[in-house]
Amino acid sequence: MEVTAITEMFTASQEKYGVKYGNYIGDGDSKTFKAVVDLNPYGDDFPITKSECIGHIEKRMGSRLRNVKKTKKLGGKGKFTDILIKKLTKYYGLAIRRNVESVENMKKDIMATYLHMISTNKNLRHENCPKGEDTWCKYNLAQTFGAKYNHPAPLHAEVAANILPICEDLSREELLERCLGGHTQNANESYNSTVWQLAPKHLHAGRKIVEIAAFIAVCVFNEGFFGVLKIMETLEIKIGTTCKMFADSVDANRIRRQERRSLTSTKEVRLARKQELIEQNEMFEEAEGLLYGPGIAD
Repeated sequence: MEVTAITEMFTASQEKYGVKYGNYIGDGDSKTFKAVVDLNPYGDDFPITKSECIGHIEKRMGSRLRNVKKTKKLGGKGKFTDILIKKLTKYYGLAIRRNVESVENMKKDIMATYLHMISTNKNLRHENCPKGEDTWCKYNLAQTFGAKYNHPAPLHAEVAANILPICEDLSREELLERCLGGHTQNANESYNSTVWQLAPKHLHAGRKIVEIAAFIAVCVFNEGFFGVLKIMETLEIKIGTTCKMFADSVDANRIRRQERRSLTSTKEVRLARKQELIEQNEMFEEAEGLLYGPGIAD
């Protein structure tokens, strides 16, 4: 389904909109991009390149680490804990996001995290860590101010041995080159979320319901509830003062909520809420089966 939709978009882009899509932002699903390349919609003089959504690339680290933990039974205190996996995944994503103009710097920062975590007082491995007063590396920070630093316990040897090949594989130049520019599918994910609020994916809905949800979601995503008022007006539904005030209030709250989310003080609350939603979705998917996801219908 996804392959068909994307190839149709590329095929019709010139006729409908007079444009050529030169870059495709993927989500890790190679089938879709291969189909576009094989289609060659604009001829050999206008090749299509692929960038990766850095959010999806970040998730690869978490998936690989969880898989190693499960298959090699490395869980338990002092080994592969969920906290360690989340930390390594987050640091991997930051290494990419902070260096979207340089593959070399991405790779350096990715390996810096690993080397930092295996360092001891007798085996210093902070050569890739940033230096100066703003560094996250406590050892280099202590060096800057001439203070002593005592290293905490390093990664368990068996854990470190299994993390290294993952870090090396996920810092391949061929992969990181597709992360240049820091592209994401956040807008798509946000729109999808708006659709599923109207037609939850854990509940069955026919084609017509999903289409209506998609159309309304476009209006809400682009124009807020003002778009819903326009739909009501088209349907010749009388819009009263209370209805207009409600729509204005919802749109104003939406803007305030987004501004509040950008504040550091709300970060922990947002992360907790996000984790709660992830767990809820996992429960739905376990009960009903996964109904939506990249490449599922390919």
